[in-house]
Amino acid sequence: MARSEQLFEVAAMYRALLKNISKEWKKISTTEYNLTFPQSQVLYILMKRGPQKVSELAEALALTSPAITSLTDKLIALGYVERERAEKDRRVVYTKITEEGHKITSKMIEDQKEVIQEFFSVLSEEDIQHLRRIFSSMLLNIDQTEC
Repeated sequence: MARSEQLFEVAAMYRALLKNISKEWKKISTTEYNLTFPQSQVLYILMKRGPQKVSELAEALALTSPAITSLTDKLIALGYVERERAEKDRRVVYTKITEEGHKITSKMIEDQKEVIQEFFSVLSEEDIQHLRRIFSSMLLNIDQTEC
């Protein structure tokens, strides 16, 4: 089999793996937390990056500002996020995670780690180290070509 065909096959296998992991995670986030996948992504970003403007969240998630506003409105209704005006410029509004949002996001991250653990449990420690090395090399190459 030619190298290009092998790479195409690897890419297809990678997409299938991600699709299955994502499918399992979406099932858990919907049934356990009553959140959509994009809502859980908003919570995760707010927990990791701190308060964000709608435009910053939209860029991070590759969504439109109206889509982010809709997502955050639902998260506000659930008590997981709140809006806060900037002190220096009252026109600027930040979306901020609440303590309750922080708790549920932490729990979701732990559940997500369990899902990932299940998917990768068939691999040896050596295989995992090989994957880490391979993905690191590929990501480093991407970062260098973007500069």
